[in-house]
Amino acid sequence: MKLICFTMMLAMCATAQQAPESQRCEGIPPGRHAQLERMTAAMKLTCEQQLKIEPLLHDEESVTKPLLRFTSFFDQQRSEVMTKIKMVARRQIKSQLTPDQQTWMDQDIENVAKAGKAGGGKKGANANAPTSADPLADEESLSKALMAYSALLPEEKKAIVLSVKKAARNDSRLHLTAEQQKKLDSEILALSE
Repeated sequence: MKLICFTMMLAMCATAQQAPESQRCEGIPPGRHAQLERMTAAMKLTCEQQLKIEPLLHDEESVTKPLLRFTSFFDQQRSEVMTKIKMVARRQIKSQLTPDQQTWMDQDIENVAKAGKAGGGKKGANANAPTSADPLADEESLSKALMAYSALLPEEKKAIVLSVKKAARNDSRLHLTAEQQKKLDSEILALSE
């Protein structure tokens, strides 16, 4: 009897786990899309909306991943940049929504802004993270991702990349060579103009 009950529970769980997959919009890449799933459930997004929003969320992630690897920021700096990235992504998404859905998005934007105001002051989110052979690899990766991020305005890109380069230049843990220091100084000067 216990075996039958257990088997029935497993079957029900398997069916429940398959339901979202069967409701997935045709054209959405395979895999888990937690943010899209959360937004779809909350706002009852149509398939057409999901197809427009998924690439916007993917673009956001292409910046947040290198941002999380970049250890030269103080926690507060990282939090501010993360909040900015999330805010501009949501502004892009908002344009794809109905007026009722925009009301939900306004609340989500407000929540992101509130969460972004919390943060610490210590250097680096993961100061014990393994370092790359190239101490500027994470800076360059993040700078490229920011410059490619279409949700940011050109002046926003410039300001954030400038803060990234200044943080890397001032991070004594990177052990920059004289050539790397000179390169960063030159890039900082160009962005400061």
